[in-house]
Amino acid sequence: MAECNWESLQSFLACDSQWRTSGVGLGGLVWIGLDYTACDVSFRRYGFAEGCWDDLRFIEDVVLPILNGGDD
Repeated sequence: MAECNWESLQSFLACDSQWRTSGVGLGGLVWIGLDYTACDVSFRRYGFAEGCWDDLRFIEDVVLPILNGGDD
């Protein structure tokens, strides 16, 4: 990983417990996305650069299909 992406990765990992999910059927789970209000708290608390917010949303867009069982 390029050093220039380190803070973006750290910001994503700081929000790793802030996923919104929904139950589907018996035991199914759909990952909806990150709770941006909670992520904003992490951003302010840890002092991540404003530019990392766009990176966080990009990473979220890449990860969501994987979490939901696809490989897109």
